[in-house]
Amino acid sequence: MPYKEFEKFEKRMGYMPQLLELIKDTNPEMFETINGLDEVILKDGAISAKNKRLIAMAITATQQCSDCVDTHARAALYLGAKKEEIMEAIFVAMLVGGAPSVAASRNTIRFLKGEIDPLDYAGE
Repeated sequence: MPYKEFEKFEKRMGYMPQLLELIKDTNPEMFETINGLDEVILKDGAISAKNKRLIAMAITATQQCSDCVDTHARAALYLGAKKEEIMEAIFVAMLVGGAPSVAASRNTIRFLKGEIDPLDYAGE
């Protein structure tokens, strides 16, 4: 897989999640597939890329995937989301998925409160 695809993905999210680095290193074809889906689905359209990341974050909160919540929250911040937008999206997730949705968002909330150093907030 050309490095260019890896670089484009990193530019869209603001960083490269460790899990995707592992996939890229062990199965470049799968990384290209994930990258292609991400590029097509999560780009600006009728809904902005930032809002699509907030939606993805809320959905992953309802699925109780804390690493996924952190990853999408970090990407949303990179795309210009405000802390208040992220918290409101977490509350929407709580409305749909209950208290476990908030528990899955713990690291993101701690980061927003300034309890986690931005350099340590990698979503993994």
